[in-house]
Amino acid sequence: MAPEMSGSALSTGAALLAPLGKEMIVARGADRVRFLHGVVTGDVAGTPQGGGVHALLLTPKAHVLSEMRIFVRENELYLVVAAGQGAETAAALSRYAVMDDFTAEVAPDFQMIAMLGPDAATRLGALGLPAGALAEKNLWSHVGTGDAWLVRVEQLGVAGFWIGGSASEIARVGAALTAAGTAPLSPALAEAARIAAGEPAWGQEITDEFFPMEIGLGDAIDYRKGCFLGQEPIVRIRDRGHTNWRLARIALPEGARPDAGDRLESDLKPKAGKLTSVATGPDGRTVALGVVHVGVPEGASVRVVGASGIVTATVHETSS
Repeated sequence: MAPEMSGSALSTGAALLAPLGKEMIVARGADRVRFLHGVVTGDVAGTPQGGGVHALLLTPKAHVLSEMRIFVRENELYLVVAAGQGAETAAALSRYAVMDDFTAEVAPDFQMIAMLGPDAATRLGALGLPAGALAEKNLWSHVGTGDAWLVRVEQLGVAGFWIGGSASEIARVGAALTAAGTAPLSPALAEAARIAAGEPAWGQEITDEFFPMEIGLGDAIDYRKGCFLGQEPIVRIRDRGHTNWRLARIALPEGARPDAGDRLESDLKPKAGKLTSVATGPDGRTVALGVVHVGVPEGASVRVVGASGIVTATVHETSS
């Protein structure tokens, strides 16, 4: 097997992320598109076959129940959610489908891996997977090919692909990629890359504590599509132009080792927020994401307060 890859290969070559940490729900029934379109935040009805959309299932008070990518296929929809959230999401959707011809079931024996980086399409193409053609299409476009399912994605701050299929097929593809010289990205380095890219994760940034726009999920809300669960508070927040929190990168001094959950304080706002994710990057430095009060501006200093002590850090926007 190829040696474990450093995080830098995400920008210079290709990295294999396995397992991906996702589950898939298959939605069927004559009302599947209409029903989901009226329940989740994304424009399901406006997504063509072969396309996909980022969406959320919210509570009536607009807290996040599930984050998903919904993929439109000829006779069904694929809903990809965080690992461990498949059964709960399928059950929640089914509870709302009282009079609808709609079913949602977690796909058995389905696994996913990711190939990320500028060489991903070439390396997948060498295995006969049509990644090159898919790379020219819109984000979240997808295609079935033989026993595999391929999706164009952006993850960990770079372009790439998800590959899904049965456990045996994904094991075969993964083994072929590593045999051809594609090195795996360790979970620790993948987490550091996610934090550096400012991407929220389920259970860390994505919780029921904050509204979607406060944790980097604004792109999953389509305000033009019409009704969805939780729409009223979401639109009220948009129209007032006011949120209390935002997701931000927290730049830490060399040698600092805080923990997720440590609180943030500042002279501008004593209760300035908290760290949500912490990891060690390829260079040995600690990287972090936090939810920060909007009253603390870009470039401001904050104190990170936790069991390991107090350190001074700097707030940077996730888009910077």
